[in-house]
Amino acid sequence: MHQNKLGTDKKIKLFMKNNAFRVSQKFALKRMEKVMKNPNIKIVKKKDGKKIIFNLIYGMYGKIIFWEGTLAKALQMRGHDVSSVICGNTLTMCTTEYTVNSAHDDMTCKHCVDFSKSFLNTASLPYSTYGDHISNPEIDNIKNRVDKLSIDECENLTYKGVNVGGLSKNSVIRYFKGSLKPDKDRYDFVLRSELLNAIISTDVAEKIVKEEKPDILVTRHLGYSSWGSFAEYCGNKGIRVCSPGEGYKKNTLRFDIFDIGEVNNAFTRYYEEVRKKKPLNDDEEIEIQSFLDKRMAGSEGDTADYIFTPGEMKTGLFDFDKYDKTYAIFPNVPWDSSLLNANKGFNGVHDWISETIELFKEKPNCQLLVKVHPSELRVLKSENTVSDYISNKFDSLPENIKIIPPDTKISPYDLFQFIDVGIVYNGTIGLEMALNNISVVLAGRAHYAGKGFTYDISTKKEYKDVLFGDFPSVDKQKLQLAKIYAYYFFIKSFIPYDFVTANRRTLKYGWNIKSLDDLAEGKDKYLDHICDYITKGIVYQDW
Repeated sequence: MHQNKLGTDKKIKLFMKNNAFRVSQKFALKRMEKVMKNPNIKIVKKKDGKKIIFNLIYGMYGKIIFWEGTLAKALQMRGHDVSSVICGNTLTMCTTEYTVNSAHDDMTCKHCVDFSKSFLNTASLPYSTYGDHISNPEIDNIKNRVDKLSIDECENLTYKGVNVGGLSKNSVIRYFKGSLKPDKDRYDFVLRSELLNAIISTDVAEKIVKEEKPDILVTRHLGYSSWGSFAEYCGNKGIRVCSPGEGYKKNTLRFDIFDIGEVNNAFTRYYEEVRKKKPLNDDEEIEIQSFLDKRMAGSEGDTADYIFTPGEMKTGLFDFDKYDKTYAIFPNVPWDSSLLNANKGFNGVHDWISETIELFKEKPNCQLLVKVHPSELRVLKSENTVSDYISNKFDSLPENIKIIPPDTKISPYDLFQFIDVGIVYNGTIGLEMALNNISVVLAGRAHYAGKGFTYDISTKKEYKDVLFGDFPSVDKQKLQLAKIYAYYFFIKSFIPYDFVTANRRTLKYGWNIKSLDDLAEGKDKYLDHICDYITKGIVYQDW
């Protein structure tokens, strides 16, 4: 296989990383073995129980396999027929593990397979590997067919009703981490490898659907070659697809945040059936404001990963009085999974940024601040940032357009008091600006769109007309709806859990339960709620 080669330093680091995980996972499995010796738990399958498949694929790093595996065990203990499927060294590339600045190695792959199997065996959770459902000759046949396709055919291929080409391209975009000029040969190799993954996953999904007839699929991703193809095939067959992920609050889970239809349906039910359209009461106002204050201060949620200097805006870097209006645009990391299926009037973040800059070049009376996402350098670490893209695309910029690079310590929240209009693709900061009475133009698909407190656009012409039109103040009723939605989204749809210790740096990494009885129905209202959502579709905390 054509692959990146690991240098000596990376080999040493990888060896140390794998061994560190191996030690922590060894202790985690020992604790699981003690829990599983509980003789008092009897699992009785319900007559009306669901057949649930967890498409785990891989379990090498992170807490993902621990909380997905715990949910699988909890559902099994509630009488449902639960099984998992893992890669088992069948897929050709690991979408989440390997990127342009890392590489495949057999040691990591073996560790992943061994630990995934050990975890599921210890937890007494039935599983199969992809290789149990597809043979090597079948894979070779797929590879031969893929090798005969052109790049354009690979990127646009539909297979058994699944957009395998688009899903594979999503994986390639992630692999290159925003690189503006990816190596042509490597792009070709990665795309074909991911397309092979996508077709294998579709075929495996087809066989599992026929053989096991699942009611529900639980999958951590919806948009990459392996997870996404499996999920899309199941969804096309009418199977409920449920996608858990980490919430913005520590030790919380959220579900289907990128399934806008699901989010809208759940919010409508919460707003109309639970709240009866009532505004937030005083306690709820305090609760959501406390969370938002901590988030803006960088002490709660994903903003804690970034380093900001409060009050940095007081240094007079921008001349706000010189312009009729000040706009701020907040691009996502262009290759992040949050943008999967977000395109609407534009062909991605770069296209949107280019169009916006061109429009503001013709509006010298309006100031545009481009606040590049700090994660481009500090967390996700793009190969090329939005700043790089703009520098590469434009020889020079007029003085009314200013770039705030990702290494700045200026908080995006410190800009709020100075800007008249905020522009976002689908980032959550759009919701936060609306809560601060800032007019928000939404260029892509977002979970908070269509609720009256943002200006949602569908075409480039509409974008231009909206940007430079009138922005009447958001009325009190729509602002109240924004507050209720924020309360629903940040408070009610993020479900706390404590059944997993997530800190890999401690030897307590893994299950945080003393007995299987801790996972039984009625023992933990949050875990009950998570299981209810998976089996019944109840997403919000209704207590």
